[in-house]
Amino acid sequence: MLATQEVRPTNRNGFEIAIICALSTESDAVEAIFDEVYYEKDGPMYGKAPGDTNSYRLGRIGVHPVVLAYLPGIGKGSSASVAAHVRGSFPNIRLGLVVGICGGVPQPPALNGVGISLGDIIVSTRVVQVDLEPQLVYGFVEKDTADEALGRANAELRAFLHLAQGWAAKSEFRQRVPGYIKDIIAKEGFDHCAFPQFEGDNSYPADHSQEREAWPTSAVSTTALTPALSQIRRPSGSNHGSTAFIPRIHFGCIGSGDLVMKSGLHRDQIAAQKGVIGFEMEGVGVWDNFPTIVIKGVCDYADIRKNDKLHKYASVAAAACTKALLLEWRAMDRTPSPAAANTDQQDGKEGGGRVSTRKLIHYLVHT
Repeated sequence: MLATQEVRPTNRNGFEIAIICALSTESDAVEAIFDEVYYEKDGPMYGKAPGDTNSYRLGRIGVHPVVLAYLPGIGKGSSASVAAHVRGSFPNIRLGLVVGICGGVPQPPALNGVGISLGDIIVSTRVVQVDLEPQLVYGFVEKDTADEALGRANAELRAFLHLAQGWAAKSEFRQRVPGYIKDIIAKEGFDHCAFPQFEGDNSYPADHSQEREAWPTSAVSTTALTPALSQIRRPSGSNHGSTAFIPRIHFGCIGSGDLVMKSGLHRDQIAAQKGVIGFEMEGVGVWDNFPTIVIKGVCDYADIRKNDKLHKYASVAAAACTKALLLEWRAMDRTPSPAAANTDQQDGKEGGGRVSTRKLIHYLVHT
């Protein structure tokens, strides 16, 4: 008997999952969760559709054949173009995953008192388009966007997110994430990707003087502020700054637009108005092409403070969560193509009851 092994797709139609990354730190982390890479010298030449300018890495994560697509730049325009080409070359994609880093809302009203901290992971249940435009020299204000509503996710994706947030799946895949993070960090080139040691995790309150001084008076609004935002810190007893740091995973709405959110004031206004718990830049571009889940590690608080200290860890955490979540996704059975079905029928008819070629091969291999 032959040992059981995962069967590599024979052509591009066999791929149902696409992962899209904008930054090299994000794609590096995703590459590290591949269980197998499909090199064309070892199997089928997959190629890509005419006119497709994307670059891909193909392989397997768990039991799933996966397409990893690399964005040439950040933002929804870049992600929309890449996703459209993915769909052209891989027509059976059922799930798109936008994986990487984001800014988190420290105390989002949508989570009813549950805070988000640096290093946590956000998994989108829906995506809201958030378009910002510069106001004078400072900051941004939200545009009036007619197509802000992206539409409802399809039934399959809604059911999957329901399953993923259920007691059994949530407890199982949340337990797997820390182990996958350790596995990635143990690989060559990822030794500097552990959660960084630094003092504290306090975000600025939304009306922090440094930010207020940088904004024109007309831009400052406190309508969305709450007293709880004046002291934002990780709950006592957390393991921030520890090599054993375990991220929390939050499901909710994520805001997506072309500009980086750098204002605690507008962050909290939008969070209150739209139920957003995090901000990123690529999800909205992918949404129109196939069912999409955004999985992002929180590297900052979407406010005036920006640094790169957490980019690597947040990317690793998002990749680890992606691998854990894919264990819950079920592949679709493939029905034989009409040509294959006709071949089987002809094999059965010819020669007056001759055993079909497929059955004969199956018999020889498995006996």
